[in-house]
Amino acid sequence: MEIIIPEIDEIVNFYEPEMVEQIARETGFVERESKFGGIEFLGIMTVGLFAEPGASLTQMAAMAKDINPESEISAPGLHQRINGSGVEFLKKLLSKALELSTSKEIDEDIPRLLESFERVCLLDSTSITLPESLSAIWRGSGGDGPSSIMKLQLMLDYNSGEYVNIASTDGVTPDQSYVMEATRFLGKGDLAIFDLGYFNKKALFDISQTGAYFLCRLNHQVSLYREDEDEEFTKLDLVKELKRKLKAGIRACEFHVWLLQGESRLKVRVIAEKVPEGVANRRRRKARQKAKRRKEKSEPSAKYLYLLGWSLYIANIPEEILKAELVSLVYGIRWQIELVFKAWKSYHGLTQLKGERQERIECFIYGRLIMMTIMAFLFGSIRRYLWNTKRRELSFFKTVCHFQLKAHKALSFIANPLSFDQLLRREFLEACRLCMMDSRKRPSTAQKIRFALERSEGVAIAA
Repeated sequence: MEIIIPEIDEIVNFYEPEMVEQIARETGFVERESKFGGIEFLGIMTVGLFAEPGASLTQMAAMAKDINPESEISAPGLHQRINGSGVEFLKKLLSKALELSTSKEIDEDIPRLLESFERVCLLDSTSITLPESLSAIWRGSGGDGPSSIMKLQLMLDYNSGEYVNIASTDGVTPDQSYVMEATRFLGKGDLAIFDLGYFNKKALFDISQTGAYFLCRLNHQVSLYREDEDEEFTKLDLVKELKRKLKAGIRACEFHVWLLQGESRLKVRVIAEKVPEGVANRRRRKARQKAKRRKEKSEPSAKYLYLLGWSLYIANIPEEILKAELVSLVYGIRWQIELVFKAWKSYHGLTQLKGERQERIECFIYGRLIMMTIMAFLFGSIRRYLWNTKRRELSFFKTVCHFQLKAHKALSFIANPLSFDQLLRREFLEACRLCMMDSRKRPSTAQKIRFALERSEGVAIAA
């Protein structure tokens, strides 16, 4: 009996030639009948460059022949088609790729600890160095750094493996600015996890206002307040409180405090865990080096240096949903997004962008982002199927490598929905067989989260 894989149907529909050609006409990429249309261009910029990230224009023109045997576009002809309308065409298809979604029901492979959240959205960014000629469009950091940088912001749903949003900014736009835009994609019951670079007090209020949750590192400069019996707010001296806890032998503690912004009030939890002295000293050394590089007039404050001896988290998640002793474990899944960035650069060719023209760079990037989005969608489907049928976990890198090896073959099937569907189903099952994680004594992050609730029963943290 043939297994039902709705995600494959959606991927095949995404490449459906008639739909692709309609978008090509809407964006002006195709204006008249031609043997080189939207499906050929989309196939080259996604699957073709997935197979050969460093392909030249001549090689890309040859790929068009694989997709459509009647296509006879030349390298100069392809160069002309990589233009502004091509950028808009791929941009629109990226938006459509991001709309790919699986069932909203809780899947069996989602750790029980995370079932309380609709989605667990990880937010982070990675940078791409661009040719110096593009510095007027994508500014770099200046100084000794690259003069032109594109920063890619990614919001990834850990539960499904899907990309919630991808956005691009220049290299000088701070992450704190982007997090305000990212809050628009959060809904009631979602959990957003991000690092200190995204800390923005207003964003925390906005996330809470939508009914979503946040978990992030605490910015030591933000003011925290306690409410007394008279409903008056007094500022919390965090350093003093932590020293008092440590003196009492308490190395993990929690504070229920308030954030104030104008007339608005937000009740939050601050969770603190003492780190080993070696880790603390390494953090302090880096802080001093950073201040020296920036030519700051003074060294980091004594308060800041002391707080570097603790891991500090801030969250609005109720205790009945997430116990304090599990906060650092859940925050730890944020590193999964680093695996995605590594795959982007190692297998999707984000570091192999050829050309000097803005349109060519943008077409190459949007094409790669579409392919990455589809691979994330497919990976999530295989991961769920493998866990539900064999209780085994899927390797992200093995899966990406597997489909990259099959990308050349996929080029000749993209324009034929039936053949493309059969190929994807065949490789789906092959990935289940070949791309399982290796057995190891040390538990994976997912395994740690799955068994965290069992381990935490009966464990308490100082308040």
